[in-house]
Amino acid sequence: MICCMDCFDDKEVKAAIEMIGHRGNCPVCGKLDTWIYDSDFDGDKSAVEDMLGSIIEIYVPESELPSIYPSSDKKTIAERLCDEWSIFSGSLDKVFKIVKGIVDNSLFLSEKILIEPVGIPQLYDEEYLLKYSIMRNHTWKEFKKSLRNVDRFHNDFINLELLREILKVAKITIPMGERFYRARVSNEKGSSGFTRREMWAPPDDIASPGRANSKGQSCLYLSNRKKTTVKEIRAHAFDYVTIATFKLIREINVLDLCSITHNSPFYADTDKVDYLINEQIMRAIERDLAKPMSRWDSELDYLPTQYISDFAKFCGYDGVRYYSTFDKDAYNIALFDSSACSCTYHRNFLVGDLEYKLSSV
Repeated sequence: MICCMDCFDDKEVKAAIEMIGHRGNCPVCGKLDTWIYDSDFDGDKSAVEDMLGSIIEIYVPESELPSIYPSSDKKTIAERLCDEWSIFSGSLDKVFKIVKGIVDNSLFLSEKILIEPVGIPQLYDEEYLLKYSIMRNHTWKEFKKSLRNVDRFHNDFINLELLREILKVAKITIPMGERFYRARVSNEKGSSGFTRREMWAPPDDIASPGRANSKGQSCLYLSNRKKTTVKEIRAHAFDYVTIATFKLIREINVLDLCSITHNSPFYADTDKVDYLINEQIMRAIERDLAKPMSRWDSELDYLPTQYISDFAKFCGYDGVRYYSTFDKDAYNIALFDSSACSCTYHRNFLVGDLEYKLSSV
């Protein structure tokens, strides 16, 4: 079996193939003169097949699944791998070629998974989910509905001890001196814009609810790029906006949802079923935290992400970091304690067009 680093998106697999130091042509994706893995020559030098096999082995062929397993969740092995993991970069047929090569070389993987639809029995095992899933035997969607419409303050859907352990993996430290930005539409102020004092987070008594804070809790929402802040507040063409620069005056520890949902499953030696179940939940949390809210959305839509953010604060985090949906290479931070930074600069701009080009006023 021969494949190359370009057959994969997963950084750990790509790195493992490159470390072999074997260049050649890839028969799977067609890439020429690239880093390749050839099981005939490299199998003893690399753990590539062991890594991929640890994912493939969690899938069970249809003939061995429990009778209660829903038919709607039975798919081909290639479909499951592409839908549920960010490991492969190619099409279904290319993924199947790689999987077939690994199965053919394995003493333990059943050839049935190449022929029959497959599933993961633990996804429908209530006892397993109660023990190993953040949401116990519920979904994130069910949790959101319960929090909004049924039981807001005494909800036992979440396994908090397990969540605390998973969040530890996503703790990062941002050093003192890092700069971030906040923008506000300042049309009512005209070209003069907001004062530096007005660019801080509102005080507790007038703080409105946000995706990471409840009403009455002050929270400073920042981005790592100026233009991202303008997109986040959805300024219109020819609006005046004031942009302030904030500098950290101490290091901060934040819950990094960017990393927890984009880490390789091979980054740590974790059970792959547990990883898959909880990674999907954390992805849903990150999506909701980053999701733009429209003027027609209810404040109640913030409740689920407020719950997670409040738990992060309870666990000692200074804030939450999450990707911007407006700018794929940028991220935002909800900073719980704004005294961790100082406002060093602010300036008013005129939004030139909907591409958010800024010109000084």
